[in-house]
Amino acid sequence: MTTKAEPHGYVTKGIHWVSAGLIAFGYFKGLENVSELADPATFRTEVLFALAIGALFAFRLFWTKKIGGATRLPQDAPRWEHFASRAVHIGLYASVFGIVLSGLGIALGFATPLLGGVFVTTMIGIHELALMALPLLLIAHIAGALWHKFVRKDGVMESMVY
Repeated sequence: MTTKAEPHGYVTKGIHWVSAGLIAFGYFKGLENVSELADPATFRTEVLFALAIGALFAFRLFWTKKIGGATRLPQDAPRWEHFASRAVHIGLYASVFGIVLSGLGIALGFATPLLGGVFVTTMIGIHELALMALPLLLIAHIAGALWHKFVRKDGVMESMVY
């Protein structure tokens, strides 16, 4: 018999769902072309958004590692579930930080003509790669939650929802 997962606290749940909302917002409002950064208001908004989501995820990482706990998988869950959970969560953080840092790199390259060319092209490539990886990782994350809800019935999904 699998033990039931303990619920996450309100702060952890809040950070989780605000993060999800900001990621969704970022995808829906994202720029179509780097040239849009020529508008000073757009440039400022993009940099501030990147700094905000980067700060939130840095705080989230600190919070889950030092205070709130990173996982609610029961100790008796199979090793593969612990491995998969850890791999997906590391991938999610890496992808978000990759998007944020490469986005700031694009902005820096756009604002600093000496950096242009290869630097901006490299940052755009990293940005696009991270932007493609994130939805795949989110699908894996959601699939894992549904696995725990409907197959394992161990309360892992409920620990973040209720």
